[in-house]
Amino acid sequence: MISPYKTMWILIAFDLPVKTKTQMRIANKFRQTLKNSGFIMLQKSIYSYYAFSKERCDIIEKQIKQIVPDNGHICFLFFTDRMFKMTKHFYGRLKVQAERPDFFDTLL
Repeated sequence: MISPYKTMWILIAFDLPVKTKTQMRIANKFRQTLKNSGFIMLQKSIYSYYAFSKERCDIIEKQIKQIVPDNGHICFLFFTDRMFKMTKHFYGRLKVQAERPDFFDTLL
């Protein structure tokens, strides 16, 4: 059995400039590269990757470091599988502002 204290997760959080179409294209290419490398999108700029060991994490880190876009900021966080399983997700209630159209009363 693989120990949850030795298997690892990588969490990448990043901030990339997206003010121009070129920057957006570069940011989207970076996201696609993460997905093609086995990362799972948690949020638009937060991705996770399951690795079997710290050594595998180190290899992935070196690969991603080589493709960081100019003016980008990438943050790597490393967690054991045990720690990652303790993460909790909270979602707010969906609130939609719906206004009745002016002509609604004439339809009744």
